[in-house]
Amino acid sequence: MRFVLRWGPREYELPSGRFLIGRSDSCQLALDDPLVSRQHAALLVGDDAVVLEDLGSRNGVKVNGERSEGNRALTPGDRLVIGATELVFTERRDEPGATTLVQAPTMRLPAFGLVGALAEKALALGRTDEAEKLIGSQLEQLAAETEDGVRKLDVPAVERGAEYALMLASVTGSQRWVDVVLRLHYALRRPCSVAVVDALCVVLRKMKQPNSTELRRYVALLHSLGQELTPADRFLLSRLEGLERSLG
Repeated sequence: MRFVLRWGPREYELPSGRFLIGRSDSCQLALDDPLVSRQHAALLVGDDAVVLEDLGSRNGVKVNGERSEGNRALTPGDRLVIGATELVFTERRDEPGATTLVQAPTMRLPAFGLVGALAEKALALGRTDEAEKLIGSQLEQLAAETEDGVRKLDVPAVERGAEYALMLASVTGSQRWVDVVLRLHYALRRPCSVAVVDALCVVLRKMKQPNSTELRRYVALLHSLGQELTPADRFLLSRLEGLERSLG
């Protein structure tokens, strides 16, 4: 009997043995998610059964809505939630339209996964509070862990997180999300895009009492890069300096 994990329309075949799930590239299934531990959980895959093992993760694993404690035998149809990602454990199927991916040394799911998609949908519908509740804590945790060195710099996850924080900043005009945008770009140690500068200018200039602390820190970082900056980078830096001066 063969077992698979299903994520949306995709199916990932589980090889026999110990199958690691976590944020680290050493895991067979790597999740770009700040709520996921480096080695979060393992699946012990046998010929006729699969056992879930929580590896002491901070946020745990939920199975069918309940946090799993210790080792747990899985039943086809069980829904596993790890961080923001929901996976369905099932037997291998051969149905029209099913997409089965060949097992690779590491399979990576995109940053923020289903929660990110739901947050984008909420923003599109004007449900700002709902979007903040869905993704806000993940953005804060991503920024904090990246700054503190708790997690290795994961450029795709940080860039995606900055995009979501900018979406929230643009809609809410909140200093909280402006600061997260700047903290995440600071972690990348490189100039942000023209679109980000444009958005920051609009948001910060509309705020009654903007705080320029994070902007000042980011501008100082860009200055320290010196000769690494291209002419286009220096132009963006001059715009950020002008924005900093306008905030006082």
